[in-house]
Amino acid sequence: MHGHSTFSDGSETFEDVLADYERRGYDFLAMTDHDIFVDPTEYRANTTLTLIPGVEVSRNGPHVLQIDARELIEPDRDRQTVVDAINAQGAFAIMNHPNWGYNFNHCPHEVLEAVDGYAGIEIYNGVIERLAGTPLATDRWDMLLSKGRRVWGYAHDDSHSPIDVELAWNVARAAEDSVPAIVEALRTGSFYASTGVEITDVAVADGALRVTTSNAQRIRFIGKHGIYRQTTDGASASYALPTDAEEAEGLAYVRAECYGAGGAVAWTQPVFLNADA
Repeated sequence: MHGHSTFSDGSETFEDVLADYERRGYDFLAMTDHDIFVDPTEYRANTTLTLIPGVEVSRNGPHVLQIDARELIEPDRDRQTVVDAINAQGAFAIMNHPNWGYNFNHCPHEVLEAVDGYAGIEIYNGVIERLAGTPLATDRWDMLLSKGRRVWGYAHDDSHSPIDVELAWNVARAAEDSVPAIVEALRTGSFYASTGVEITDVAVADGALRVTTSNAQRIRFIGKHGIYRQTTDGASASYALPTDAEEAEGLAYVRAECYGAGGAVAWTQPVFLNADA
């Protein structure tokens, strides 16, 4: 859901990037060239992919993904203005690769805290594996969640060449294979993010958060301030949610990280435990 072609700084044509993802079995894709809106309509006849229109707003500040874009927006230096403009056209915004750069600070945390209305942040960005900084940003995610922000965690390739493809993806629980249904799932947190672990079910039932995978070796449950609450070896696990209101207030949220072979990870979205979390 974050890729580039020769329309901006990618090494492959738009058509070749689509063909690469299709060969790898992807169901949907959002191409997000820098500061250029590419209408995917003309490409849909030649691919099995469900194409979601997108842009990466890059100029004048931290990069912001515009998903389900209708048209190009002005890259205002005030990122609140950018996010507001994205939302106004019915699209949604994701704050990109916050820990990119020599100071691990492409998007300063004060910006993430000050800007409101974005759907989430990139908690993993694949291309940063070969650039300065760190591809992971679960630290930023937990800081935001611990302050009461309801934001989702996305994992993306940010592909600029074939070596960047299939590093990370989001699996959407969509009602159907259509742009509106997939976008709604991604906008509302009905998905998980992964670099290789497959989650087959996530459910809150009988007072517990239950996570089932096909290939995890360890599952860890994480709460407020990024504190590890429980670690379970195996492909499935459950975490008993607090029944006491005060305990729930202190925990605020629970999310799961599922670890597999070769460093593969999958991240569930947070389950919020109180109205203010």
